Amino acid sequence: MKTKTKTTHPLNEIGVSATAHSRKGGSQSTLVLSYRVPRIALMSLLLVGAPAAHAQEEAAELEATEFVEPNIFEKIWGYTTLYKDDLNPILQEFKLRGRYQGQYWDVDADQGSQSHWEDRRSRFGFDAKLLEKEVEVRADFQSNDQFEDFYDGLVDAYVRWKPKTWISFTAGKTKPLIGQYDWLEPTITQPTFERSQIFNQLNINRATAFTVDGTTDAWSWRAGVYSNDTPANTTDPLTKETSGSFGDGEFGDLNGGIAGSVGVGYDFKHLLDLEKADFRIDWLHSDREADDLVLGRYDDIVSSTFWVKKGYAAVVFEAYYATGGDPVTQSKDPKKARKFDNSDVFGFFIQPTYDIIPQKLQLVGRYSYANSDGPFGVQGQSRYERKVTTKSSGGVGNSYNSLYAGAQYFIHGDKLKLMAGAEWAEINAPNNDTYDGVTLLSGIRLSF
Repeated sequence: MKTKTKTTHPLNEIGVSATAHSRKGGSQSTLVLSYRVPRIALMSLLLVGAPAAHAQEEAAELEATEFVEPNIFEKIWGYTTLYKDDLNPILQEFKLRGRYQGQYWDVDADQGSQSHWEDRRSRFGFDAKLLEKEVEVRADFQSNDQFEDFYDGLVDAYVRWKPKTWISFTAGKTKPLIGQYDWLEPTITQPTFERSQIFNQLNINRATAFTVDGTTDAWSWRAGVYSNDTPANTTDPLTKETSGSFGDGEFGDLNGGIAGSVGVGYDFKHLLDLEKADFRIDWLHSDREADDLVLGRYDDIVSSTFWVKKGYAAVVFEAYYATGGDPVTQSKDPKKARKFDNSDVFGFFIQPTYDIIPQKLQLVGRYSYANSDGPFGVQGQSRYERKVTTKSSGGVGNSYNSLYAGAQYFIHGDKLKLMAGAEWAEINAPNNDTYDGVTLLSGIRLSF
């Protein structure tokens, strides 16, 4: 007899078989359980699932290619890029750069009070990227308070060469490589109005230099050589002397003292599971000469920086130690003479920040401290605090304490923001010749 074989379509049934064992007579029987699913049920699942998957695909593609209309600030700032073409083998980008920082200050101290609006910083220049972006050129100049002189000297003027992603060389007028946060970070990103007291008394300023920076995995390193020769329009922050006519052009003539720096850093964020955890230490040695107004106060300066950030909170700890200064510094102008000894000095600041409204409103605090070996080795902030000193010490002593509290409101990030803050400071000096006062500040910062 011919046996008929029934063919089952895979969409018509799904079979699951199980084997049952019978112990009677040692025989084994097999039980087959078949669960049949009607073809229409599976077809319905496919018809419903396919369009859903297709819709998800289309949504993902749309999200990846969605065009976001730039806001009005992005459009305005975009006009500062005058040329951009990555295919041009010579010039890839040319953009204008500028900065304005205006602020109102009001000092109320036991030695007097003053208030004034100040055009703190105003600069204009350009950045250019050339030769497949391996070469960067920067040049900008500054004006002074109330724009009394529209051109008051070059600020940065250098050429930077990046032959590899991990190394760069810079030549020209630029910042000496020390003080990672308070000095090397741009002032447009600073949440306080002024740098710390300890940094401001070290006489560090831009100089004609040749520097090199490099990175290796989590490590970074840098070194530089600097001319202490006094460029035109250089001002000593202590005596307020300006080089004026005895300045030697914008770059000096390289016949003054010579300084050098070396530094190393390590990125700890992968060890501490933080967004940022950078540690740096830098050393600058200066072979000073009598007329140097740049790097001319101490033989050796060491700075260390530890900067951490996680979520909305961040904190910076930075310390300085300076040694090898002259016993006494006096201005050439007798009317400006002040007691001040360049004795060894140590100082630090701790600065926390917290974003109470992310990318909109940030709170900042800072505690600063400094102490010197000599009785007059610490000076108060030349801006604001020392403007009201009337006693014989002239705003200098042997220790300094200050507390700052403030906030910044971001209109267009750090490129346009409003700031406000208050700082209490105390300078202790011999014979109870002290300073104790509060400075209130408010202002605006604009950069492009």
